[in-house]
Amino acid sequence: MDKRICLITSCVLILSYAVVGRDFRTEAEEKSYVTINEVENINLSFTNLEENQDHIPSQVDEGIEGSKDNLPMSTRLEVEFAFNLERTSENPLRGFYTNYDWGEPVNDFPDSLEFAYIPLSNLMSGPSSFTFDTGLEPSLIAAESRSHQLVLRPYVDYPSLKSGLPDFLSEKVQMQPYTVHGGGLSPDYNDPALQAALLSFIKSLGQRYDGDPRLAVIQLGLLGFWGEWHTWPHDKWFPNDDFQSKVINSYAESFTITLLQVRRPIANTPNLRIGFHDDSFAYSTLGDLGWYFHPSLIEAGADDRWREVSIGGELRPELQNIIFENNYDNISQSFDSCVRTTHISMLLNYSIYSGGLNSSEERIRAETAALSLGYAIHVSKVKLLDNVLGVTLENRGVAPFYPSLFLQVEDSIGINTRVKLTRITTDQGPQKFYLNVCRLNPPGHQSPWILSLQSDYVLPSQKILFATEPSQGLIRVE
Repeated sequence: MDKRICLITSCVLILSYAVVGRDFRTEAEEKSYVTINEVENINLSFTNLEENQDHIPSQVDEGIEGSKDNLPMSTRLEVEFAFNLERTSENPLRGFYTNYDWGEPVNDFPDSLEFAYIPLSNLMSGPSSFTFDTGLEPSLIAAESRSHQLVLRPYVDYPSLKSGLPDFLSEKVQMQPYTVHGGGLSPDYNDPALQAALLSFIKSLGQRYDGDPRLAVIQLGLLGFWGEWHTWPHDKWFPNDDFQSKVINSYAESFTITLLQVRRPIANTPNLRIGFHDDSFAYSTLGDLGWYFHPSLIEAGADDRWREVSIGGELRPELQNIIFENNYDNISQSFDSCVRTTHISMLLNYSIYSGGLNSSEERIRAETAALSLGYAIHVSKVKLLDNVLGVTLENRGVAPFYPSLFLQVEDSIGINTRVKLTRITTDQGPQKFYLNVCRLNPPGHQSPWILSLQSDYVLPSQKILFATEPSQGLIRVE
């Protein structure tokens, strides 16, 4: 082998420090993987490699059955893949989902998530006493049994429903009755006992559940009607700015792994790892009114935060039964424009699961709409040269995959190596990542290499599929 090639391969080996055939859990291990940016720092690229490889035979994998013998590792292999968005319909952390507490679905619609409102009274029995085992675990267990992750919103006040104030606070906290939105009782959010309880709850919830893969997102909730951080039209009932900041900061400190969302960019949320949820999507998402979702992001300087934090919400309930109809006339805003502008990943859409789709055409439009949400990571090309596998990835979705994500290649007997991916957005274009594959057995048509996406954030029963058409060649995609 050319000494220059050995040197280059050794550099990649040293920088990659790829550990084979094991899981990757610790931060120290994650830092040991090399990305394209690190490779370029030592002037290593496949262009450089190919300039020195004229003597090495080239074999292009076109998925045609040939020799059953494994490919010699001194061969250059190039593979191109076709895009296929439909494969991602049940990918985690994206798409439409429903609330099983409102009713069992009657339509089998692709999903990976489900929603749960849970009153604080079900989760807390005293100032430092919590009932997660009875109040939250059943919802998590049920969701996992369906291969779903849970989007959780704890609440104190849900109009038209019994107050979610814990019993131990019922005689301490003053309650204000109201008739709007179906009526209810709004607590005095400035009461010291209630404030202490809320902060204690957030801290304890984080201690137990931060990083639990059964939880996809925690929507901050707790404050205001439906936990939506408003008491309109009774704006004076909402807690003061100081306590709003305390709640937000407590969530940010208590959850460093699990994704967080809040209804609007309140207080210092644009500076924290807290995303947002638009609960009136496609109705008051775009426009000039300051309280609309996207204008409020612009006003707070948070309209570009989708690159770092997730955007979710709920398709406006009044739209859920009609938006995919043949003769639908936009009541307010274009669904597609709202998706592209907000870079939203997930939407609560109860109607399509409960009989809201009345024809095959409506279902197709709903499925297309669901596929337009979130990430869509495509393998456009792979190149193998000696012990270096270069993979070109493109995100053709509107948002990144937000948790830690690894690109893995595995041989036919289960030996694998991984590289941690940088967060990829659509406007970045194709991104190249390199893996050292010296420990893997060479690929063959009967023993291909499998490319996959791996994350500790998803359930063991879930897979993050590429938006890529599978092939039958030497290198295949999951």
